[in-house]
Amino acid sequence: MNRIIKSILAIVVCTFITPEIYAGGWPQPRNGGFLKMDISAIYARRFYGMDGNIYNINGAGTRLSNYVTAFYGEYGLTDRLTVIGYVPFLVRNTVNEGIGALSGEVLQPGLENTSIGDIDLGLRYGLFARNGWSVTTSLLLGLPTGDATNANLLFTGDGEFNQLIRIEAGYGTAQWYATGFIGFNNRTRNFSDEWRFELEFGHKFFNERLLAGVKLAGTQSLRNGDPTGSGNGLFSNNVEFISPQAFLAYEFKNQVGIQAQVAGAMSGRNVLAAPANSFGVYFRW
Repeated sequence: MNRIIKSILAIVVCTFITPEIYAGGWPQPRNGGFLKMDISAIYARRFYGMDGNIYNINGAGTRLSNYVTAFYGEYGLTDRLTVIGYVPFLVRNTVNEGIGALSGEVLQPGLENTSIGDIDLGLRYGLFARNGWSVTTSLLLGLPTGDATNANLLFTGDGEFNQLIRIEAGYGTAQWYATGFIGFNNRTRNFSDEWRFELEFGHKFFNERLLAGVKLAGTQSLRNGDPTGSGNGLFSNNVEFISPQAFLAYEFKNQVGIQAQVAGAMSGRNVLAAPANSFGVYFRW
């Protein structure tokens, strides 16, 4: 069965689905905060290979599923300094049974692994804020808390400690905003370092209760690691993608809101060729 999982090169659901809402270019105010519980899922039968072409995962009948339930939070220590945390406390990966089309017999058993994922902790610092503009910088530390030793290679973490530093900027009014970042991700254990970017635009409707937005996110590998030494099934080296995304969020009077998002990869390498969907409930104060 391992040969099936080894043909699955990578999955980057946590990269596709960004849990922040209207936060990338702005720090939280002192004692203000944002907390969200998010559930995401992806079902894939195909993947982008290293050459950028799409291939079936060990034949058209094999499907990989990934489910992530996570908390994301921000808290303003001061008007400029915000602490950030992302905790994927329940990650479940499955591979379906292989059933003979004619015989109906089980040709390969199903597989699953459920564990905690890799936790991200960090800080955002406000550099500039005036006339609707805001510029911040952030440092996120990726902790190797997930399962990187699963015998069937259905890992929930990559086993490496990474450091992502970003420069973020945004401009907003009462009705709309635009924000984006560019960042450098330093990775350990022979994983290649990465450039990451994201652009986002959102507009509010119906007395500013409904927020509709689009994103364009991307990752570019520097290819300076060891692709054979760091590949581990669900978390491979040299992952690259460009991901268009769209989301809707509705906020109630008590500052509780709900959000739904869909994200895909219009091009990529070492990444699943399937959309990722998420739904979350958030509270801000």
